[in-house]
Amino acid sequence: MRLQNGYAGIMAAMLAVAVLPVSAQTPAQPRPPQTFPVYLQAQYATLKGNITGSVDKMLAEHFAFKPVPEVMSYAELLTHIVDTQYGYCSTVKGAANPGASLNFKVTDKAAVAQLVKDSFAYCDDAFAAVTNENALEMLTRGSAPNQRQLARVNQLTQLIVHGNEHYGNLVTYMRIKGIVPPSSTPTGQE
Repeated sequence: MRLQNGYAGIMAAMLAVAVLPVSAQTPAQPRPPQTFPVYLQAQYATLKGNITGSVDKMLAEHFAFKPVPEVMSYAELLTHIVDTQYGYCSTVKGAANPGASLNFKVTDKAAVAQLVKDSFAYCDDAFAAVTNENALEMLTRGSAPNQRQLARVNQLTQLIVHGNEHYGNLVTYMRIKGIVPPSSTPTGQE
């Protein structure tokens, strides 16, 4: 009888330990509303991580790689993304495009990595400055006869769309070379 009481005590203690974490948890707090600027900034952060991760993951000797002769090389895709980012962000900032004076014909990894880093640094504050109040502010892009009015967030949204489109190309290049792209790499295994 004493042995049975011992087992009953052990079972009661195990049950109490198993139930304790459930009863000690506090209810989940609701997330704050996600405004469009917050959403846009999160999408930009994801794009930035994927593009910079694509630079880091590809071996230097593959920056000239083209799956077929008719398409851009890995380096050319990255510099095209950078060139376009400067265009969108300079419009949002109301500034001259600093990319107009850069050399986008580079193919070595270190030079491409610096261009990518600099272009994201240039665009970071354009995204950080978006608010509900200024998101739909009309900006002027281009010069006559091609001058047009565009909403601030249109430019930033298009930057993300364009960057993700070409990130898809970069993923294909990486997969061909046996590299797992940043967006498919498990957390902690970058």
